[in-house]
Amino acid sequence: RSFFAAPVLTPDGQLIVGGYDHVLYSLNPQNGQVNWQYAEARDHWVGSVLVANDLIYAPNADYNLYVLNLKGELQWKFATRQAIWATPVTDSQRVYLGSLDRKVYAVDARTGKLVWDKALTGAILGSPVLGGDGRLYVATFGGDVFALDTANGEQLWEFSAGNFVWSAPVLSNGALYFGDSNGNFYALNASTGAQDWSLQPGSPILGAPLVTGDHVLFGTEAGNLYAVDTQGQNAWNLTVSGKLYGAPVAGSDLILVAPVEGQSLLIALDQAGVQKWAFTPVKK
Repeated sequence: RSFFAAPVLTPDGQLIVGGYDHVLYSLNPQNGQVNWQYAEARDHWVGSVLVANDLIYAPNADYNLYVLNLKGELQWKFATRQAIWATPVTDSQRVYLGSLDRKVYAVDARTGKLVWDKALTGAILGSPVLGGDGRLYVATFGGDVFALDTANGEQLWEFSAGNFVWSAPVLSNGALYFGDSNGNFYALNASTGAQDWSLQPGSPILGAPLVTGDHVLFGTEAGNLYAVDTQGQNAWNLTVSGKLYGAPVAGSDLILVAPVEGQSLLIALDQAGVQKWAFTPVKK
């Protein structure tokens, strides 16, 4: 079996992951035993599931959001007009999801009834981002980032980037951070959509950034990892072997990156960007 979506641990101790074999699995994380499986979807599970309200919200490339209880029983499903690759988000009352059909949808979290939808300028590959002020931030393959009112989907502002935005923006302390495929990295005022600053590393930025402490970290396709402060000033940067497509991950005192097509599968750095260790599989 092959998997693209990251597994998610439920409050009752199940590990939920969808496979490229179209099956959604509940596994025992202690021994890998299958608790149950849901096999009614017709395409790949690309995005990770969302677990909330004692329900599992599972986006599938067959255009549907499947909603199961913790026993793996279908409660309802919601159909869009194209594949759903991104994990939905929820404020407990509504679930918000984006689709490759260029629309973002708000549906009732319990019943699946459509509350509103909004057509945007391009396919939505990254998860929407909920602000605490009734705003929903959405990035598109059309190269635009939108702020929408969660009550009705009304557009509050729009920002046009240099090219398509693959991953979800990151919201932190009133700023929205994201990169585009032209190799530009942006910081926006989340309230107004005005650009605070931008950087031009020159290589596509496809993964989400990481905000940790006073630093914002992001990787590029060329294998460059940048750490800047919240004003966009360089703190440190380094180059690894391989391409950095995924988001950096913060551990207790380390930062982890997983290069693609590089010498190492996983690299650990300290907060100053000094490499502490790297995992390189033994060639057989």
